Amino acid sequence: MSSTDALTLHYRMAPARPAVSSRLERATSLLFIGFLLLTFVGTHPLQVGSVAQRADGSILDRLVVFSLFGLALGVIWMARETALRTLMRNVGLIFIVGFCIASVTWSAFPALTLRRSVLLFLLTSISFAIAVGATDLRRLHTQLFVTLAAVILINILVTIAVPGEAISPIGVKGIYTQKNVAGIVALITLVVGATWMVGAGRRRLLFAFAAMAMTFGFLVVTKSRTSMNLALLGVATVAFVAMAEKFGTAFIMATGVIGALLTSAALVWLGLYDFDFSTALAALIGDASYSGREELWAFARNDAEKRSILGYGYGAYWDVGMANDPLIRAEAGSWLAAVETGVINQAHHGYLELWLHVGLPMTVFATVFVAQRALFGGFRALFGAGSVESRVFLGALAALLLIFLLHNLTEASLFMRGEIFSNFAVFSMLLLSRARDLGAQGSGGLR
Repeated sequence: MSSTDALTLHYRMAPARPAVSSRLERATSLLFIGFLLLTFVGTHPLQVGSVAQRADGSILDRLVVFSLFGLALGVIWMARETALRTLMRNVGLIFIVGFCIASVTWSAFPALTLRRSVLLFLLTSISFAIAVGATDLRRLHTQLFVTLAAVILINILVTIAVPGEAISPIGVKGIYTQKNVAGIVALITLVVGATWMVGAGRRRLLFAFAAMAMTFGFLVVTKSRTSMNLALLGVATVAFVAMAEKFGTAFIMATGVIGALLTSAALVWLGLYDFDFSTALAALIGDASYSGREELWAFARNDAEKRSILGYGYGAYWDVGMANDPLIRAEAGSWLAAVETGVINQAHHGYLELWLHVGLPMTVFATVFVAQRALFGGFRALFGAGSVESRVFLGALAALLLIFLLHNLTEASLFMRGEIFSNFAVFSMLLLSRARDLGAQGSGGLR
């Protein structure tokens, strides 16, 4: 081939790269919005399925998930080089999901485990595709905040339109099954919105303030105390990142000293109660039973210890049909035995819940993996490269992962397929694994 022919061929092929990049951005955005709507709205808003329906699953859910998975495969193919690098950075996550699928071999209900572990794989794959297709953190942050604000607005409008369905005796639940789920959505929206405001122009700030006020109001009416407290913690974490960005390393060191003092005070407080965490916490919140959870935790722990190493199989403990509901074995006379079968379908403790599914060793591994990703994200937010807007988004994801771990002390969402906080946490971990790539452009680092 002559040099003239080679030059001609080069110019003919040159436009292909921008075209592929444009298609990748559009496909990733479409996939991301679809994933957010599936996660935060779902296919059956305002509906609470029966025990039999939850055991059988939903045809519509499967159609939507497989459709998104098909689009995800296209995104992964268009960004296949990035996908390979990202895959190598997530060996731990692959191991967790793979272990859940492998649990079909010892599951108490193999068919349920197969279906539910495959769902976890599909949802993880969709999040993986969004992470590898991402090219601009700020654009992704904007899409996330705008979509979440729209979801909050939908919840408010539904509550106004059909209060009988959207308001429970203990708080507003909006389009969800219970008020605590609504609280989680508001919590995530507040943290995402607080960080999005960094770098926003005046007009966009007005939108952000309106969305934040709307979200805060919705959170208050849910009466979800856990989400309210964790939202306060999340916004405080965002404020810390912003202050660290402004004042630098000296501020971080001063905060570390204050943190050490608070830790010492907490240890003294625990010492006063013989290091009984439950009793010490109950003295602060005034509820020694944690709204009745303590008896449920004791029941779940007793069953978990019977299969301590491998568990009952992923998705093979709750929602396994009326005749096999675990609470049938509850001690006569306890409130658990009096509850209608199928009403309780989680241990209300994420670590106990995952232990029941896949055993204690894997639960410890999964917890450490999430904590490591949260710490890595925090480090990249404070010391990594990239614009302030990009790094503060990474900080938001890291903060939400830490909140996720705390939230699982009273609710169960740790690697639970289809749970809102679980879906979002897996997405966050995968996106944080690309922090080095996405922060490669722009000035960076903590001043």
